[in-house]
Amino acid sequence: MAEKNRSRVVVWTVVGILVVAAVIFLIVARRGTTPGGRNVSTEDVGPFVARMQSQMARERNRVAKRQSRYGSDYAEEFAQIRNHFDNVNAGLAEIQELTDGEEIGAKMKEIKGELGKARDLRKVIGR
Repeated sequence: MAEKNRSRVVVWTVVGILVVAAVIFLIVARRGTTPGGRNVSTEDVGPFVARMQSQMARERNRVAKRQSRYGSDYAEEFAQIRNHFDNVNAGLAEIQELTDGEEIGAKMKEIKGELGKARDLRKVIGR
C-alpha cells in the first residue's frame, strides 16, 4: 500500500511542477504583446489582406445564394451588407498605406468588425 501512495505522490508532484512551469511561461510570453493582441508590423499586412480577400470572396458567394433566394424580401439588409463590403474593401486599400504598428492593428480590428457585421446580417436573412 505504501508503494502505491509513494508513486501517486511522485506523479502529482511532477504534474504540479509542470503546471507551475506552464503558468510562468504564459506570464513571461505575454509580457511583450500589446493589450488585446500581439504587435503587428508592415510584414503582417500582406497575409492579412490575402486572408480577408479570400474570406470576402466566400462571403460574397454566400450572400449571392441568399440574395437569389430571398432578394426582394430583404433588400435593405442586402444594401447594408454591400455597404459593409465596401467598407472592408476601402479598409484593405487603406491598410496597405499604413506604416505604424498601432494604426495597422486598429485598422485590422476595424476591417474584421465590418466583415463580421456583414456575416451577422447574412445569417439573419431567411430565418
